[in-house]
Amino acid sequence: MREYDVIIVGAGPAGIFAALELAENRPDLKVLILEKGADIKQRFCPAREKSRGSTGCRYCLPCAVVCGWGGAGAFSDGKLTLSAAVGGTLDEYAGSDRLDELIEYVDGTYLRFGAPAEVYGEIDPEEFEALEKKATLAELQIVPLRIRHLGTGRCA
Repeated sequence: MREYDVIIVGAGPAGIFAALELAENRPDLKVLILEKGADIKQRFCPAREKSRGSTGCRYCLPCAVVCGWGGAGAFSDGKLTLSAAVGGTLDEYAGSDRLDELIEYVDGTYLRFGAPAEVYGEIDPEEFEALEKKATLAELQIVPLRIRHLGTGRCA
């Protein structure tokens, strides 16, 4: 039986980031990632295979869509929201400035590993002001967000 200092259960984004942080900041630790899903090249969802005459989810165990390296993101159209304006109350724990730093740090990590450089949602201030006025008249609120589209093209 082997001994490890850290065992990470699940190789979704959180597990991958945890392992990466440990590898870069604590190379002295022995780290093991456990993942119940198949390798990405062996993952497929019968419900998504139209050529096989699929009639819906077959509840495969483990589910090839959510289990395996990359988690559900391996088959989804991933978007990384680069703003603390949505997504929860983490700023209450870390503070707004620290949270912005962490978002930039995570985004930088994605870029380092091949995320596309293009960011969506950056809008001209005058254009945003005009949209904001229209939204206010409709009793809506616009939240400006920068979003990086990660997609699935770099998973295999």
